[in-house]
Parts: sequence; C-alpha cells; structure tokens
Amino acid sequence: MDVIELIEEGEVLYENGDAKSAKSKFLQASLLAPEDPQIYNRLGMLEMSRALPDEARVFYEKACNLAPEVARYHMRLGDSLQRLSRYEDAIRAYATSLELEPRNAPAWNNRGFANFNINRWNEALRCYDESMKSDATYAVAWYNYGYTLQLSGRLNDSKDYYQRAVDLDPSDKIAWNNLANVHYNQGLYERSIELYKESLKLDDEYVIAVNNIGNALDHLHRYDESIYYHEKAIELDSTFHYAWMAKGRALTRLGRPEEGLEFIETSIELDSEDPDYHEALGRCFQSLGLYDKARQIINLGLSVDGQHVPCWVALGDINMDIGNTLQAMQCFDEAVRAQDVLSRNRMRDLDWIEKGRILQTAGVIHEGFRQYSNAISVAPGTGRPYFRNARVLIDFNNFLEARELIDKGLEIDPNSITGKILLLKVLSGNEIIGRKEEFSMFKHKNYEAQKIIAQKVFQIDPQFALEFLDVQNPKHHLLISQCFFEMNNLPDSLSFANKFISYNPREISGFLNGGWILIEMGNYSEAGNFFDIALGIDDLCSEALYGKGLVMKRKGQDYSIYQLILSQNDSELVI
Repeated sequence: MDVIELIEEGEVLYENGDAKSAKSKFLQASLLAPEDPQIYNRLGMLEMSRALPDEARVFYEKACNLAPEVARYHMRLGDSLQRLSRYEDAIRAYATSLELEPRNAPAWNNRGFANFNINRWNEALRCYDESMKSDATYAVAWYNYGYTLQLSGRLNDSKDYYQRAVDLDPSDKIAWNNLANVHYNQGLYERSIELYKESLKLDDEYVIAVNNIGNALDHLHRYDESIYYHEKAIELDSTFHYAWMAKGRALTRLGRPEEGLEFIETSIELDSEDPDYHEALGRCFQSLGLYDKARQIINLGLSVDGQHVPCWVALGDINMDIGNTLQAMQCFDEAVRAQDVLSRNRMRDLDWIEKGRILQTAGVIHEGFRQYSNAISVAPGTGRPYFRNARVLIDFNNFLEARELIDKGLEIDPNSITGKILLLKVLSGNEIIGRKEEFSMFKHKNYEAQKIIAQKVFQIDPQFALEFLDVQNPKHHLLISQCFFEMNNLPDSLSFANKFISYNPREISGFLNGGWILIEMGNYSEAGNFFDIALGIDDLCSEALYGKGLVMKRKGQDYSIYQLILSQNDSELVI
C-alpha cells in the first residue's frame, strides 16, 4: 500500500470517528515518506481533535522543520503551545506565521488571545485589530476584542464589538450571552433577558444563559420568576454551584430564608473557595436573626479573600443590626479600601458607584455623593451614578433634586427600569395618572413598580391601580382590598383584607384595614374584634385606639377613655 492510499484510508477512518486507527494509518504513511510535512500536519490536527496538545506539538514541530515556509504549520504549532499554556512560545510561533502570511486573520486573533492570557491586554487588542483589518468578517476577533474591553470596564465599547460579532455569526451562543452580560452589567436587565433568550434559541440547555436570566430577574426583584430559571439551571447541571447559591439568595430575599439556607449551603459544599457564597449564606443567617452564625460565615469568606467587598459590607450591616456601631464602621472602612483597589485597577463607573454606596451605608453621605461624581467622569454615558445619587436624595425626602438627577439619567438611559422606578417614587399620584401609557410597561412585571403605582393612585383611580395588582400575589392583597374599598365594593374589600391577614397574622395594617371596612358595613362587633387584635400587636397604635373608640360610640357603649383620641382625630365626634 502506497502513501496516498494510507492517507486516504486514514482520512476515511477519521471521518468515521475511529481516530486511533486513523493515526495508525498516518504513522505508517510517515514511515514511507518521512520527509512529507503534510503527514505530520495531519497527525497534529488529529491529536488536537483528541485534546492531546503535547502530542500535536511534536508533529507540528516536525512539519515546521520540514517546511518552514508554510505559514499554517507555524500557526497550528502556536495553537498547540497555547493549549499547553506556553503562551510566550505560542506568540513566537504566531509571529513566524505572520511574517510568512501577514494578512492571516486567525493567526492575528490567536496571537492576541495568547497575549490576553498573560495580561498584555493592550497588545491583545492590537492583534485583534489587525485580525479584523485582515478580514472584517472574522467574527471571533470581534468577539475577543469585545471580551477584552468588557473585562477592562469599557462596557459601551464592548457592546458594539459583541453586536458586530453576532451580526457576523448569529449562531454563536456564547457571543449572544456575553452581549447580554454587558447590558446586565450596565443595569439594563430587561434588555439582557431578551439577549440571553437569543442564546437559548441556539441551545435551550445552555446552562449559563439559563441561570443568567435568573440573575437579571433577581435584579428586577422578580424573585418568583428568577427561582424558576435557577431551578432549571440546577436540573441541567447539578454541579453548577452558582445556581444553587442564586436560588437560595432569591428565596432569602422573598422572605423565605429557611428554604434558602439548604441551597446556599449546597453551593458551598460544591465550591468552598468562593466568598460570594459565604456572603450569601451570611445574609441568610442575618435574615434569620442568627447574627453570631452570620458573622462566623462571613469571616470564613474573608479568610478566602480578605479584599472581598460584599463580605465586608455584609459584616458591617450585621454589626449595625446588633448595635456594634464602631465595629460596623471599621468593616465599612475595609470595604472602601478594598473597593479603592478595584477602582484603581479597573476605573469602572460601577466601582465608584459601589464605593459611594458603602460610604453612604456607613453614614458618610457627602463623600458617597463625591464618588458618584467620579463615576460620572469615568463613564459619562451611563445613567447609573445619577440614579444612585437620586436614590439617596429620595431617602432624605429631597424629591426636587432627586427628580433633576433622574431626568438626567433617563436622558442617557431612557429605557432604564431603575430610572423609571425612581421616577415613580418622586411623582405624585396625579402625575402618574397623567402618564398612564408610559408606565403601562410595568403591568404584570416588576413588583416594586406595581406597588408604588398602586399605592399612589388607588385613592384617585382605584380601577387603574387594580390593573397593576395580581390577585394571586399575597403581597398585593392589602392594596387590592383598599382599591375595592375606594370603589365601595365592601364584600370584595373585606375578602382581600382577610386574605392578607391569613398570610400576615402579625401585621397590624391588615386588621386596621379590616376594621374600617367592617365599620362601613355596619358590623361593629366584628370591627371591634379586629381593632382589639391590632391593639394586641401594638397597644399604643393611635389608629387602632381611634377605631376602637368609634366602634364603642356607634354601639352606644361608654367610650370615655377613648374620647381624647377621638377628638384629636375628628372634631365632629366630640360630644
């Protein structure tokens, strides 16, 4: 059998999935033609396909020695060296290839990636640029350029390169996912979800994109929906520890820390070296009031990474909860120092925003504002620092200045969900009614926005408020009850008040609301029972005292002990 026959048989065997027999045929061919570089090139490609880069390197080196003028052999040698993490050697091999073929887009790209792997990011960008100049349709280079910009914190720029990459190759699920990640990191969570779903159209079992949708929903406070995606991610890959943590964190934020606990603990069992998981578990114990346990867990996270900002912030919050103000301030100081390191390394607007948040949590309000100004100077094209500043001003009831900042932020990011929610907080109920169409986007989406709208307009337009409320959501039942009350639908109002009470038996507002409904219905005895329960929760509640006094007056009973509170609340009731 001659060399050509052996090579042809080897190719057929390889195409049929029998790599071992194919290699045997190629080796036989090499014995017959030891000076033929193409045979060694074939052997190198076969070994690379079998994930054996060191074996491939040996064959590529032989091909390069026999035919040093062939650029692709040097490029493939570089690929094998890169897979072996021998990046400097790989760069030299790519350089040789490019001397022979200067407009080779894949070689420039791969040289860039080798530089990226040894943190020469500027050189990596230069190489990717040369790759795109060599072939403007080479999607991989556009993707890698975007990825490097993203890690550098240049999110707006990276977005353009990712978009170009998916335009050139819409079948790249990873590029779609990373394009979504950029929008996610910019706080554009709704848009990121749309893009993650583009990735899932290509592969509905792409677990990273599945879980990322859950993460975006977490940021939108749509925890019931996010849990579905975290669960799906776990079903797809039970070892995906981040999904376990994310589900546990979402349950904790839903007020179900007991359920969340086991999921976060599982994430730590799967990966005990990620301080994010310790922070999440610590927050869970904090929600349960187990502060000593929470501090212990957070300290374990800090033993893994002593510069982990979320752990320092969490430890500060926990100390604040238990009255250790001095220790809390020390923790916030450490968080600021750690954040400073990140900011110096990356100079991202997000880093300055986080530092500002920490400082404001620590009570250093004006310094926090200054950090947001830094964020604006670093990335003037994002609305995030404006929204963060506005949020603090709202906390201090400075709605006028907050409104100005929100408007500036929305000029930059007109579709920002965060900006729209903050705007709702500073608008009056009548202003919201006047802009119905603008805020209709929140119907059946975003619990926080729904609640703000309903709270502000239910007395003005209860029917409109009801459009934003979900009869199946226990958190909406009190507002639904109040809407029906304003519409004089007392039976439905009482029904939802009772539903609220069944889910929140220690929440005084449910009993107060029910008491007033029963007074309107003329059921004074039952109304009195509701106010009695309210007083059992808070015996100094003026509204409950007022309601109890009114009931006794309506029943013709001696209400003299309540006469003062009645006179303070309604002069018409004074005898």
